[in-house]
Amino acid sequence: MAAAGCRGFLSQPDFWDTEGDAPILKFNTNDWLQNHTDEAIAHANGWLASMGIEPSRLDFDTTPLSSEGARIFRADANRTYRSEPNRNLMVKLLSFSQTKFGDYQQSLGYVAGLLLLFFDPATVFKVLTVLNDSPKFLPGYWRGEATACAVDGYVCLNLLRGPLKTKLLSLGLLPETFVQKWFAGVCIHHLPYSLLFLFLDRFFASGNRYLFQFFLAFFDEFEQDLMGAASNPEANALIRFETAPEPRLRQAVEAASGPKYEAVVRALDIHEARIRGFEDNLSRRLQGANEGMWQKRDDEITFSDEED
Repeated sequence: MAAAGCRGFLSQPDFWDTEGDAPILKFNTNDWLQNHTDEAIAHANGWLASMGIEPSRLDFDTTPLSSEGARIFRADANRTYRSEPNRNLMVKLLSFSQTKFGDYQQSLGYVAGLLLLFFDPATVFKVLTVLNDSPKFLPGYWRGEATACAVDGYVCLNLLRGPLKTKLLSLGLLPETFVQKWFAGVCIHHLPYSLLFLFLDRFFASGNRYLFQFFLAFFDEFEQDLMGAASNPEANALIRFETAPEPRLRQAVEAASGPKYEAVVRALDIHEARIRGFEDNLSRRLQGANEGMWQKRDDEITFSDEED
């Protein structure tokens, strides 16, 4: 049954027959979306309203691209939807995004894939444009080398209490190992839909400030669990929400938009904090990696019996 008031893939009469096991629906636990379709559409329409975006009225062109460009677009479309027409439309959207934004990262594909459930591709492209370009949202997060996202991870890490920060680092849980999916992918591949839509309501309303607030709320909620973790896999499973009880995750999602965390983030000198995060944690590492690209390499191996 098609979803009323929706111009995305959910409006397709055969959507659940063709896409019922699509990878984008991995976290649609307990058939939440089937049972809350109207509610989900209302959430999604609220995201546009929060961003000041009007739905597109274009009669958009669904003709597949004659050349798909980078293979990653096809791979990511195949990792998101099942039907070939939906995949072709996603490939086109990702290709347009790379052309306009000058780079591409898989997290953009996560966000595009979710939005295509609810909106036509022209509207999704408008949303992606604001998310990518506005300082309020995800500027620089969707680059192939997502330095800006990693920097903000270190900004947040520096706001944690010292013992917890030390514990995370001792377990090898560097921010860049998880904030890409928390921040750049806005938890689409981590949170069950029943919580994801609440998370996204707050993100689209407040922008990346909410991501910082969620970071703090999550680590407050699970601090004792992490302090007691004996290994990286144990802690990493919690940070990927695999072992995090849903009621406690809900508590973190909801608490993050409260005055406690809003006050912490509003008091932050974000410009100076980002400079510190980069200089203290990433600058030398990136310099070394880029410098190494100039390393002279021998084209041929000279064997000892060939020497004069």
